[in-house]
Amino acid sequence: MKSPAWLATAAALSALAACSSTSDNEPSTASSPTSTGTGAGNTSTASPMTSGPAKTAEANTSGTPITITVGGRTVTATLNDSDVSQDFIETLPVTLPWYRNYNIEFITELAAPMTETGPFYTDVQPGDLVYYNPMDSITVIYEETSSVPTLTKMGEVTSDLAIFRNLPDNVEMRIELG
Repeated sequence: MKSPAWLATAAALSALAACSSTSDNEPSTASSPTSTGTGAGNTSTASPMTSGPAKTAEANTSGTPITITVGGRTVTATLNDSDVSQDFIETLPVTLPWYRNYNIEFITELAAPMTETGPFYTDVQPGDLVYYNPMDSITVIYEETSSVPTLTKMGEVTSDLAIFRNLPDNVEMRIELG
């Protein structure tokens, strides 16, 4: 269970960034580092989005290459040289539970915090991999969205983002170097 200080931080972020927060017990639309929706009904039913043509992340080929295996498919990405990315690389390979949030992102909460020294950024783009320090979570953003000021960019997906639109709401993703 998160501490009362975390709840106060989440409430402040909600007021400033139009994000919502719920308990840690439900992988719903809670505590999104990027979403601006409210309440129930914002999770997907695993059907594909129909808001336009499939988008592909603009590839950044510098950084540490990783693969994300999900739903029998492999997605490629790169991690930058931030402290949080370097901490995450030390945990690889790893399989983590992820949940869809607001039809724009998949989120996983980590067992322990990672080194977070910024810089923080708010210009999130589809394909970004970000660390959200108030919840010690990592987010894969696959649709256009807004942001909160406590995100650290870890890297970006370099393959087609359409795979994320067709996944179940709760999935396991395996992340490995390479």
